[in-house]
Amino acid sequence: METIRVGGHAYSDPDVISLIRATGSLVDPRSAVIHQARTLNARFRSFDSASTSPFERIKIMASFRGLDVKPMILEKDEKERRDAVLIPSGKVRGRKGQIFYNPSRLLGRIVFSIAHEISHTFFPSTTNGARFRNQCGSNSREANELERLCDLAASELVMPLDEFRREVGHTYSLDSLPRLCDRFGSSYEATLFRLASAHPAVAAAGLLRYRRRKSEEQARIARANQLYLGDFREQGDGVPEPKYRLQSFHSSTACGEKFKVRWNKSFDERSCVYAAGHSFTVCTAVEELPNMSGETGSLEAVRAPFQRDEASPEFPDVLFFWLRTDPLLRWRVASPSAHTGVRLNDG
Repeated sequence: METIRVGGHAYSDPDVISLIRATGSLVDPRSAVIHQARTLNARFRSFDSASTSPFERIKIMASFRGLDVKPMILEKDEKERRDAVLIPSGKVRGRKGQIFYNPSRLLGRIVFSIAHEISHTFFPSTTNGARFRNQCGSNSREANELERLCDLAASELVMPLDEFRREVGHTYSLDSLPRLCDRFGSSYEATLFRLASAHPAVAAAGLLRYRRRKSEEQARIARANQLYLGDFREQGDGVPEPKYRLQSFHSSTACGEKFKVRWNKSFDERSCVYAAGHSFTVCTAVEELPNMSGETGSLEAVRAPFQRDEASPEFPDVLFFWLRTDPLLRWRVASPSAHTGVRLNDG
């Protein structure tokens, strides 16, 4: 499989490689899709009023890309799990295709899903036919490199960076999410992730799922089969219990590799994310992220409003938002005269 490295990142998806080649292999595809999203936003602002609803706004921007937006006919499949699907139009002059969205979803998810499908048209070629946004994926990585780039562009389309930062002001916390969702017509989850990526300092957000590693789950199934067949021989200490593991990760530019949390990494059992899974309120603490950075931050965690099919019924999916503690505050916490501060994940 061909791999191209640009801007410190390696890409192998054929559609992403087609975009890299279209820019002369000099521009990171992240920058390329954000530029196209901002160009589309600028075109919209040039002649449309600010009173347009987020849903109508995204439909108009889809039309700029030669796309018609229509609801799915769910009577044909009541178990439809996709949020939206892009169907290329083939050789129809002037039209690139149609985006069908799932009308049973909340409006915020619909708006972001349409924006995601628009973003697929930013790539010169689509090698796999119809691509779709499906937020009910398996326990594998939540999205491949192409889907992550489309999510990045969709965030810029729905929540333009400059406008989003002005609206946030200085309130980078979960408390601001209802107001931001109302302002941009975006889902709670997408808005939370944008809160992290738009932060001017070190911030991160993500989705956690309560599960075992794949190898651990396979061992559990094998052990269950042995017991079913009557094999009661000693099997050691047993299979590890599930933990809250990273499913998706979004961060500010200042976050860098130092604060990145890799996919499937588990959170310490003492973390407030476990309390959030059993609560309908925001849980907070001062914690380290599981990334060996050695630095603490303010962690807010909440039960995800949208629960995917793969989520544990006993331990629902959790969303988190983390801000690095101010350096001066970290010094005060470490000082012998200080008597405040909580630190988890300390080993």
